Amino acid sequence: MSARMSRAQVSRAQARRDPTRMANQPALRSSDGTIWIVVTGLFVLICLVPLSLLTVIDPRSSAPVAWVTAILVIGLYAALVVSRWAVGDRERRLRLMAGLMIAIAAIALLGLVICAVIEWSAVPVTPVAGSLL
Repeated sequence: MSARMSRAQVSRAQARRDPTRMANQPALRSSDGTIWIVVTGLFVLICLVPLSLLTVIDPRSSAPVAWVTAILVIGLYAALVVSRWAVGDRERRLRLMAGLMIAIAAIALLGLVICAVIEWSAVPVTPVAGSLL
């Protein structure tokens, strides 16, 4: 091996030391992953409240979408919990856990927006007196 580092290696080493870099935050560098499990668990519970209301209390035409969304969210959370103990490399594990949390947020948002569109499309439109409808 050469005693000199290539330019790419030097720039990567400098980037790792840059405290303003997004990837250098403690939750992605020095955490053991427990904080990701706790915060994501709370987030999943908050996401499951409206989804369960759409499926259990007043099942309408959006119930299948809410069920699928809830199952995906729970499955991704299970993958996050498993990755805490299955992935050995700390940085790789923390990046995977962050990515799974982002995926949970995206799936939950998309599912709830689709449910809202379905629910709003089922609302009958009543013409107002004097309107062109």
